[in-house]
Amino acid sequence: MPGSSPISQKAGGCFTGRWIVALAGLCAVCAPAQAQGNGPKPFPNAATAGVPPGWQPRDIREGDVVVSQPGAVVEDLRIVDGNLLVDAENVTVRRVELLGGRIVNDPASACRNGLTIEDTSILPSPDKGKASEYPAITTGGYTSRRVRIDGVAEGFRVGGVSHGCGPVTIEDSFVRVVSPEPCGDWHGDGIQGYDGPPLTVRNVTLHLDERPGCGGTAPFFYPDKQGNTSARIDGLLVQGGGYLFRLGVPASVRGLSIVAQSWGYGPIDVKCSAVGTWEAEIVTADADYQPKAILRWQRCDTEAGN
Repeated sequence: MPGSSPISQKAGGCFTGRWIVALAGLCAVCAPAQAQGNGPKPFPNAATAGVPPGWQPRDIREGDVVVSQPGAVVEDLRIVDGNLLVDAENVTVRRVELLGGRIVNDPASACRNGLTIEDTSILPSPDKGKASEYPAITTGGYTSRRVRIDGVAEGFRVGGVSHGCGPVTIEDSFVRVVSPEPCGDWHGDGIQGYDGPPLTVRNVTLHLDERPGCGGTAPFFYPDKQGNTSARIDGLLVQGGGYLFRLGVPASVRGLSIVAQSWGYGPIDVKCSAVGTWEAEIVTADADYQPKAILRWQRCDTEAGN
């Protein structure tokens, strides 16, 4: 997590660094340290990401909105049952709410790099019969800050290297993807890479909120053998899914918090030989996605990453 110091293991399974040691380091449960000064940020949730509290749009559109002017700023807009199609370079999207739509920056299979998305919410359609299983934000060459993706079937897609997409940065953002109805052949993810450029994740919450009988893939899925390049994780909380954190490319991982007992198969599926730095812990978390206690350090002890 930003501002955190490295984690060092203590006797009995507790840690120093961004966490304080409980019971003089003699137990296996630690409590999170209180943030002070430039200490770690809280993980984002539905109340702290997306359009600001009390926000109202200046304009409401139904159907697709196309942006074709380089350097354009799109702000204070609500789009209902339509997509924001970015067909120009260096576009800024700020305080936009999409109800039943998504943001796409390669509408003609040519990546429009330099896209910045800030304080934006992507939520379900008011018409429950129009649920989408497409990624909420796609494809590459974008930066997302304080974005809320909540109650839809897919989160961020990171890809497009083969048609010119540049690096992706996702920070201070919250994603809760849910099982669609009907389930069909759903493979939902919070962040998924395919043909993915270098990816940076800073202070992000990913929740794969599955219903019984309709499981997705993983909150974080940046696998090997699918054209992905590299990843840098600096503060990430993951909850829900089969394996919560799936990674198969060269990477550094710091501040990874894995919510205990929220997995179907296991906490991680990582190609650990490709990971240079690894800092991860199994935690309990409250309803606002804030870690309450560390149960144990999660070693990088797998080698698949698929």
